[in-house]
Amino acid sequence: RLHTVAQETGFHYDRNTGGLIYFYRSSQSFEAAAIKSEILSSAGIKIEALDRDQVIARDPGLADARDEIAGALFVPTDESGDARAFTDALATRCTERGAAIHMQTEITGFSKTQDRISAATTSRGEIEGDLFVVALGVFSPILSRQLGFSLPIYPVKGYSVTVPADNAHLLPRYGGVDEDNLLAYCPMGNRLRITATAEIGSYSTRHKPSDFRVMLGKTRDLMPRAANFDKPDYWAGLRPMTPTGLPLIGGTRWSNLWLNTGHGHMGWTMSCGSARILADLIAGQPPEIPLDGMDPASTRQH
Repeated sequence: RLHTVAQETGFHYDRNTGGLIYFYRSSQSFEAAAIKSEILSSAGIKIEALDRDQVIARDPGLADARDEIAGALFVPTDESGDARAFTDALATRCTERGAAIHMQTEITGFSKTQDRISAATTSRGEIEGDLFVVALGVFSPILSRQLGFSLPIYPVKGYSVTVPADNAHLLPRYGGVDEDNLLAYCPMGNRLRITATAEIGSYSTRHKPSDFRVMLGKTRDLMPRAANFDKPDYWAGLRPMTPTGLPLIGGTRWSNLWLNTGHGHMGWTMSCGSARILADLIAGQPPEIPLDGMDPASTRQH
């Protein structure tokens, strides 16, 4: 669904549709991944197994890391881009079509009538509505407790750093993942973004330069000539994780309150598809895919 929205809108967000490379540093991890990839292949997802030479031939931007790569899986249908730029463009398009977006607005409570929510009380006054959707990421459980039920969503902190690509022609052609180090990288025009790390349990997004030392060092080793690693732009955010790794999409005990939350590190990837599912459910239409494990009722709200 994300592909469709991107094509229909023509948003500019440094989109790279060529595929992604998932590489492994040891033959053991590569062979294990190749076996597991057969599950995805059986579901119709095209995956190519590449040896070291084939990896470099496919993406010369990894040539400096040749001796560190045992092999890789290439998924030509995967893609990458700047999620922030996409979201900003989508917000602009929505407001052009009449939507109102209230930034820096805190929800402090609700007005309720029997089994319905009649209004949300906010720091800028009451907002009435016929229907409400909780899509607040890691803060969804905080809000749901005000309405009498809990959600199994927990904050998992992740870090990203973006560096300027002074030699953009030396950047990798594709985004990818260093699977043995759980390090992802994404070339975005004249920038390179790197993401890594998972810290469980804290709602803090504070960070310091030392938090990024390892990920920057490993990326510099992979592609030392491609970017200026001495000019980092640091960032940290919170992934809304569920125990199953699946999002929660559907209704609640309140007849006009719906959930679309808990997407973990796949929020942007699943965003447009999740919105389509929720729209179908609200309209009383069957969704296009099974929702096994995603129905909020399966969490036994209490």
